[in-house]
Amino acid sequence: MDLIFVTEARFYKTHEGNYYADDMSYNNLLWNRYLKEFDKVYVIARVFNSTSAFDESFYVDNVHFLPLPAFEDIISYGKNFFSIKKYLNSYIKKDSTIIIRGGGALGYTASRICKKQNLPYGVEVIGDPYEVFAPGVIRHPLRIVLRYLFTYIQEKVVKEAVAVIYVTKYALQKRYPASEKAFTTYASDVFLDSSNLVLEPKKLQSFKEINLISIGSLDQMYKSPDILIKAIKMLVSKGIDVKLTWLGKGKYQQDMERLVQILEIEDKVKFAGSVSSTEVTKYLDNSDVFLLVSRTEGLPRAMVEAMSRGLPCIGTKVGGIPELLQKEFLVDPESPEQICDKVQFLLKNREVANIQSKINLENSKEYSFEGLDSKRANFYRFLKNYHN
Repeated sequence: MDLIFVTEARFYKTHEGNYYADDMSYNNLLWNRYLKEFDKVYVIARVFNSTSAFDESFYVDNVHFLPLPAFEDIISYGKNFFSIKKYLNSYIKKDSTIIIRGGGALGYTASRICKKQNLPYGVEVIGDPYEVFAPGVIRHPLRIVLRYLFTYIQEKVVKEAVAVIYVTKYALQKRYPASEKAFTTYASDVFLDSSNLVLEPKKLQSFKEINLISIGSLDQMYKSPDILIKAIKMLVSKGIDVKLTWLGKGKYQQDMERLVQILEIEDKVKFAGSVSSTEVTKYLDNSDVFLLVSRTEGLPRAMVEAMSRGLPCIGTKVGGIPELLQKEFLVDPESPEQICDKVQFLLKNREVANIQSKINLENSKEYSFEGLDSKRANFYRFLKNYHN
């Protein structure tokens, strides 16, 4: 049986006809997990034409694309609504399994078409729009309206699904419960190869400069780069020699670079842009502490990857992060003071940091391909059998 996969993710098509993901988490590695269970995978997504050069780790060639008009946001989605709906009606077929990733505008429209045609569908819940549109996360004049609109949309899409898989163990389940009749399970949306785990955890040594690292797109302010940069300023002001490397790019990078200049810490913050998975591993291995101080999260793949390299981690009390870290290593969102204090705590208590590194490495094994594949397979097989 074939799979029709509906996603809000962006993809780019070059003049040569090659497809590239906007986010490395949507490259061939993702689709391989579905191809283990389905004959072919058809991806319904917005596709932008591009003349840019792409890193080959973003290349996608193992699925078939069913492109939609390349809308940028909810406004342009509304302007193209009837065209998008027409394409969706032509793409969604009765003889295929249907999975909707997330509950955005596109997923909601797809779910309405499925309901009208009496077609069962499954949902992958990967994030929380209520937190995505929280104050300070999104800069939009309609933020409050969009917050409640998209929360309602995801609630409805999930409630009417015959099967739901969550990336968290319990956080997203509380806000977006499935129908009592639905099949439900959870499996983190990670890409962790057990062969990529280090053998020994990182040991925080007593040397002069401490290398901090954070990973996340700068297209929105979800990952709180502004808050982390302010924390770096506080640490430097206290005479602590730290350096932050940020992996990821986006439209807010220039704003963050200006903030770094205003705070006069240009030599303490490096924006490395988007890098390949191999380079991510190298950056992690050359770092001492991983920080993810997000305003909103599902269950962050970047943190699981950092844990798998044996790094001590600091994260905010949002989404699935508390499912990964002990409470001693959690901070409130929007608090550079707490981040500063927590980094200082690790540096003053290096043995505690070393113990956490060991715990993180061990806990990351729960998110290996082998451990999660069976849960995902049960989700896919339930949907396939639902047709029979």
